Amino acid sequence: MKKIVLGFALCVPLVAFAKGNLKPGNWHIKVTHELVGAPFTPPPTEMDQCITQQQADDPKQMAKSGSKDCDPADVKMDGNKLTFKVTCHSHGSVQTGTGEIVYGGDSYTGTTTVEMDNPKMGHVKMVNHMTGTRTGDCAK
Repeated sequence: MKKIVLGFALCVPLVAFAKGNLKPGNWHIKVTHELVGAPFTPPPTEMDQCITQQQADDPKQMAKSGSKDCDPADVKMDGNKLTFKVTCHSHGSVQTGTGEIVYGGDSYTGTTTVEMDNPKMGHVKMVNHMTGTRTGDCAK
């Protein structure tokens, strides 16, 4: 289960970047996870990611290359709000989800909801809350 959560968490931030709303540079991303109805809460996932100008200019391609297990779809930008759907195939199961991310200059906040059928836990609904902050230029 932990690998499924991590796989989806790594895919989502790449979907998050939309042309014109992302400044290239180093970004610190934090994702907190909530498993609805589960007796435990997975630990947060934090990562730093360097986004080049080329990646910032082509967010759909970057989203597709974010995880070999995940396929983003219906990626739409309306003002500073990005919405999307995603389907991931990993560890013998299919995870489907939706997301919304709102940009504010050098930061963003967002929420994704993903559902899956897990052989050990049954039907699982996971809500991910993410924040991203640009921390400066990428290390050379």
